Amino acid sequence: MIGIGLSLTLLSLVTTLSLLKLSFFLLGLSAGIYLPSAITTISTLFQPHQWARAFGVHELAPNLAFLVAPFYVALLLPALSWQQTVQLLSCFVFLAAGLYSAFGSSIKKYPDPQDLRLCRGLFTRQAFWLMILLFSMGITGTLGIYSILPTFLVSEHGFSEQAANLLVGTSRLPTLVTALAGGFLADRFGNRLTISLVLLATGATTILLGQGRDLLKLYIWVQPVIAVCFFPAAFALISHIGPAETRSVTISFTVPLSFVLGGGIIPAFITRMADSGRFAEAIILTGFLIGSGGLLVGFIKEEVSKKKNLI
Repeated sequence: MIGIGLSLTLLSLVTTLSLLKLSFFLLGLSAGIYLPSAITTISTLFQPHQWARAFGVHELAPNLAFLVAPFYVALLLPALSWQQTVQLLSCFVFLAAGLYSAFGSSIKKYPDPQDLRLCRGLFTRQAFWLMILLFSMGITGTLGIYSILPTFLVSEHGFSEQAANLLVGTSRLPTLVTALAGGFLADRFGNRLTISLVLLATGATTILLGQGRDLLKLYIWVQPVIAVCFFPAAFALISHIGPAETRSVTISFTVPLSFVLGGGIIPAFITRMADSGRFAEAIILTGFLIGSGGLLVGFIKEEVSKKKNLI
């Protein structure tokens, strides 16, 4: 978190494009360390049958960020410069780092150090590559759609920028509840079944989002409510891929690669089609792509079922 705060501080002080690129690189490098450490720590502190619920609580944070970020910018930019808004954000990050240092340090049970030699077999596992695809679909359904939706509303449906951002931001409010509910559903009905149904439903609502006219606002609210249920079950499932000693390394590879596809390449594909006047068609195709992820879950059943005390 200190690295994130320092990167944000540098970002607020940049005067050249080169420094801007360096700041974003350092920001991504610092932030990328967090998730593997967090997921490994959670899976160490809780029993396997509690993982989905624990990850559901953890997923409240990114969904709250989706909700707060647009309002944070909308409220502060009229009064402060963009540099000052970033500096204020860095202060919050430093405060969070201090709180964790003061109170989180009382946790006595830490994950074992990683032996990278144990990870050699990871890249030969079919389940590992399938999890990358599944996470890519899950990230596309949440972050990918979220990132292009305001532009879609403005360019295709005549919304003002303020109205589009307000609608997209407030539509993430129910996800604070459903992200937590997703963890309980996964513990109750199983991770694989939950992932499959969530991806199929997310794909269907994304298709409706691209086709929607009269019920567009309804689809904007429903799609993220379903989509966020993916992550508690997915993190619980990925914690079973490979031995416990390689858990953080598995996540370290899976999540960044999935973000490149689901949070980068696919949104770029959507915007490229939008440039040629096919914005709605691109979202519909993306919906079919997300839904296809629900069919992949069955292919990792055999590898996961060989382990004890799993789903």
